[in-house]
Amino acid sequence: MRVLLTTWAWPSHLFPMVPLGWALQAAGHEVRVAVGPGLTDAVSRAGLCPVTVRDDADLVGMSTAPALNSWHHQQRWTSDWYDRPELLSPAQREMYTALGHKQTAMAAAMVDGVLDFAREWRPDLVVHDAVTFAGLVAGAVLGVPTAATLWGNIAIPRHQRDPLTGELAADFTALFERFGVAPKPEPDLWIDPCPPRMGLPSPEPRLTTRFVPYNGPGGCPDWLRVPAGRRRVCVTWGITTGRIQADGDTGIFDQVAEAVSGLDAEVVFALSAAQRDRLGAATADVRVVEALPLHLLLPSCAAVVHQGGGGTTMTAVWSGTPQLIVSPRPEQMMTGDRLERLGAARHLLRSELTADPAAGTKALRGALLDLLDDAAYARGAAELRDEQRAQPSPADHVPRLEELAASGGSGGPGRAGSRPPSPARRENAPSPATSTSARGLG
Repeated sequence: MRVLLTTWAWPSHLFPMVPLGWALQAAGHEVRVAVGPGLTDAVSRAGLCPVTVRDDADLVGMSTAPALNSWHHQQRWTSDWYDRPELLSPAQREMYTALGHKQTAMAAAMVDGVLDFAREWRPDLVVHDAVTFAGLVAGAVLGVPTAATLWGNIAIPRHQRDPLTGELAADFTALFERFGVAPKPEPDLWIDPCPPRMGLPSPEPRLTTRFVPYNGPGGCPDWLRVPAGRRRVCVTWGITTGRIQADGDTGIFDQVAEAVSGLDAEVVFALSAAQRDRLGAATADVRVVEALPLHLLLPSCAAVVHQGGGGTTMTAVWSGTPQLIVSPRPEQMMTGDRLERLGAARHLLRSELTADPAAGTKALRGALLDLLDDAAYARGAAELRDEQRAQPSPADHVPRLEELAASGGSGGPGRAGSRPPSPARRENAPSPATSTSARGLG
């Protein structure tokens, strides 16, 4: 079987796909990963074969443009906005729609290159990141099934639809019309790494899979090979946040650094080079590391402080590490709320902390001390870890993907879809080789 993987140029969207690529290769299948030039080296370092496609979109520029810049430091959205979009303000709905336009523009920038290669190589299955619409177009044009990988978000993104009516956006439809096929709004199958209790109900067909952490290449330093002499706390701010550097990031970063200063713990800042430069003089009593894979560090930590991105969240779930989530965006707010309700995390909103810096720093330190001093959080994180590790592995799901490729998909090429019905059924897959049950986040 030939499997084409594709994602747009954020490492945080590539990394969750890597273990599935390994599993497919180990089973004897041919795997190629179609990405823009900015990710080619990352694919190669992960041990997969990259195919470089044209990608002229300025992702950082689009993410920080006026229509979306405030997306990265939002006030709290109503907790059930995803299921009740009518509760959103006009400005919030406009921003959510703008996010879909950005993702469609990314697809438009790479779809020709993806299709040029796919037409030549003729994959049997296309696996794409959840918001990489170029994969949906390739599947529709070639008439092959598609599967989409989630990255740890607790809700399936539906940015290609109007949040109120569920109608497809005109620019999304135009992606398909260029090639003379009907729109395929959703993949034939979702691949979901979240343990069941993390998710919100939804009807979409999916495979619940064990999260296998891949945080990029890197070795284990000498100091990490021996047990820590005291409690260890990790502070990390994510690949995506480091690249976007939205307005206000410096303020919250400084607050976190102050909140952990003088803490009775070994504090480790796991950062990018740019983030390390911004940390400045606050590194006097902490350890600062660059390019250290979190799956090597977090098992030794009593807590991790981060902004709620999928990679860090899921790696902490995998390691059973209590989390302090400082969320800037609505989907990260949902994740923080969910994990706090499960007893595995504390959740604070970035916008509330930066509104009053002195009180915000005090709240950060208090929440972190709660995680460290209350054993209930460690128990909650361990229970969630055990639930996550009990799910079928990516290798277990390879037979199901083989079946999907052989079947041609549930909807066929150009499947036109409406907004999924509700309420959702919620059931776990009894057999990874045969099930396409709907266990849902959404």
